[in-house]
Amino acid sequence: MNNVTAVVLAAGEGTRMGSTLSKLIHRLHYRFLAEFSVRACLESGIGKTIVVVGYQADKIKSVLGEDFIYVYQKRRLGTGDALKQAVPLLRDFKGELIVLPGDAPLITASTLTHLVHYHRERRPAATVLTALLPDPAYYGRIVLDGYLGVKRIVESKDAKPEELEIKEVNSGVYCFDTQKILPLLFQLSPSKSTGEYYLTDVVSLLNKQDLRVEALRSEDPTVALGVNTREDLKRANKIIKQRALES
Repeated sequence: MNNVTAVVLAAGEGTRMGSTLSKLIHRLHYRFLAEFSVRACLESGIGKTIVVVGYQADKIKSVLGEDFIYVYQKRRLGTGDALKQAVPLLRDFKGELIVLPGDAPLITASTLTHLVHYHRERRPAATVLTALLPDPAYYGRIVLDGYLGVKRIVESKDAKPEELEIKEVNSGVYCFDTQKILPLLFQLSPSKSTGEYYLTDVVSLLNKQDLRVEALRSEDPTVALGVNTREDLKRANKIIKQRALES
């Protein structure tokens, strides 16, 4: 895809895995978890992929190899801070920016391609890839403003009881108008509950500037499934093995 850059957020520790090893270096089927998101970027034809590393950075870089540009997040202060580390590489970039988690093994090249094409057709400031989950658990909830408009994204730990009832969740995958999003990264405030800077908060900031944010709901709800626990790893492994058998 011409004029598209991706940033993969792969700096977190993944403490819920109960392991001293980064969750991104755990095996999933026949690959490391860290490989799935970056391979989707490569296979979709995205021009440049930047990987934000932090915890056990050298191990992750050795797994992924030299096809990517790496930036380092010194202190793990959340997804908003992680993306901010890539700003020096994006200041002059005028195209679309894809941002996705490093622990999203079920994201595919076709999903990323569809997201970019949708964004180009609709031309919002940001497009959020969403999914409907019967049990949203710890996923961020999508608060809609109308049919497609996203008013805000609420992290589960900060959500009110009525917001926790929402079934549409954030996949953690976005397509941004690069030059509209970069200034907002410096306007983010830390969460009162965690002290982290959430990338999701840029949605509210865009709305305050009367810039449109839209939801693209995936027909495949598994795109939203990340890996935070060993149970998540087992579930993702089962789905990937099934896909391999069906292909």
